[in-house]
Amino acid sequence: MAIKGVLFDKDGTLIDVTGTWVPAYQQLLKEVFPDRDAAEIEAKFVAAGYDPETQAFKAGSILAQGTTRDIIEVWWPGLDAASVAEKMKLLDVDYRELGLKHLKALMPLKPILEELRRMGFRLGVATNDTAASAVLHMGALDAVQLFDVILGADSVARPKPFGDMIHAFADAVGIKAEEVAMVGDNPHDMETAHDAGAGLAIGVLSGNSTADHLAPLADHVIGTIADLPALLRRTG
Repeated sequence: MAIKGVLFDKDGTLIDVTGTWVPAYQQLLKEVFPDRDAAEIEAKFVAAGYDPETQAFKAGSILAQGTTRDIIEVWWPGLDAASVAEKMKLLDVDYRELGLKHLKALMPLKPILEELRRMGFRLGVATNDTAASAVLHMGALDAVQLFDVILGADSVARPKPFGDMIHAFADAVGIKAEEVAMVGDNPHDMETAHDAGAGLAIGVLSGNSTADHLAPLADHVIGTIADLPALLRRTG
């Protein structure tokens, strides 16, 4: 079945995950744990997936592909429901501006997205960040208007690696899940494609994962989304 829609992961696919989130989380951790020394703060960062040797997030880690709730379970284990909700507000709302402060696109997004739209594709974002943050990020990069749908972990019952976001995107734009190409930099994105029965699972090497991480799960692995229009012309 022909591909009619392209659903993008955000961090590592559209934005520079290391350049954006490493400094953002370093600042956040210092501020939310003011009584901890540098070694304790780094230990929390490492526990969630930061690799001090590469100064990036490990492929498949919570910081690479998890949700805010996943992060909370590592940094504040054993909280009750009310306290979890409080920490989610802290990270997703109170500290939302940190992501914007350090936000870096991997490349100019508009030319690529505009080319895909000219090719007739409906476009969406599916991130395990919140929908509101994703809208802010795409707006700051002057790309929000090029997406038909922007979905976050809080937009669906089950975040990635479940296929709920693909089904929500397909329903919103009037296509079938098997007509969607899911594009992302982590194994979770490829697993999401398979769970939903998407038409294509396309891995990109612009984030945390190597070809070895992605190839076993992906139909195609490309360098960045800049390679996507040519790939879709070949496969379409």
